[in-house]
Amino acid sequence: MKVAAIQMNSSDQVDSNLTKAESLAIEAKNAGADICFLPENFAFMGHPKEILSSVMEEEETGPIQSFVSSIAKEHKIWIIAGSIPIKDSKTGKALSRSVSFNENGEVEGFYDKVHLFDVEVNGKKYYESEAFTPGTEAKIINTPWCNIGLSICYDLRFPELYRSNQFKDIEIISVPSAFTKETGEAHWMTLLKSRAIENLAYVVAPNQCGEHFGSRKTFGHTVIIDPWGEVMDVKESGEGFVLAEIDTERLKSIRRKFPALMHRKL
Repeated sequence: MKVAAIQMNSSDQVDSNLTKAESLAIEAKNAGADICFLPENFAFMGHPKEILSSVMEEEETGPIQSFVSSIAKEHKIWIIAGSIPIKDSKTGKALSRSVSFNENGEVEGFYDKVHLFDVEVNGKKYYESEAFTPGTEAKIINTPWCNIGLSICYDLRFPELYRSNQFKDIEIISVPSAFTKETGEAHWMTLLKSRAIENLAYVVAPNQCGEHFGSRKTFGHTVIIDPWGEVMDVKESGEGFVLAEIDTERLKSIRRKFPALMHRKL
């Protein structure tokens, strides 16, 4: 089977972002993709206050979720929708949720981002927790081809998430991101290759690229990496997608010959 990871330069205009995501998903499908991975914040890269006031949606209902569902159903493609802001009834904030749709447009599963990006980089402060509530558990989804472990952006820096019991039977790691330009230049590829190598899994990492609302800059370099840490396809800049074939038999062979996962002691 083939997977595509889409790179976007999302704005603070939901409708135009969704139209763009649809166009790129159709291109990926026509290129042979069975599963399409969208980046974090694919539908909205604007002010956090707007997330709380007008963009976040109720669980399984809302224009963003409905739109992605319709794309999946119409074009018969699985879509891992990088992150969608879903209202947390307990806090009033949003959950950063990666939602997976099957080829019939049905929700197969979801994951709420556990690690929130509350950091300072080169004097610029990012406080995701102002608008978001963290998730509490690791999640995977089952597809007709393989199992996919779900994560989002800043999660990438926490290897224990990918070694959790829930991830023990996964073949692909999904890392939809809006990785900043500064941190991306320093750590993006190193971290992604590390997660692939140490877990002997494919990594699919769709990222945002370019300049966004509020002078935010993201790194691009959307990439698919194989279980040996080799780059299969990468798009450094500009909107578009990367495509690669996932060979689960090769993955099984690597794990059989190099059974590092079975050698774990702690």
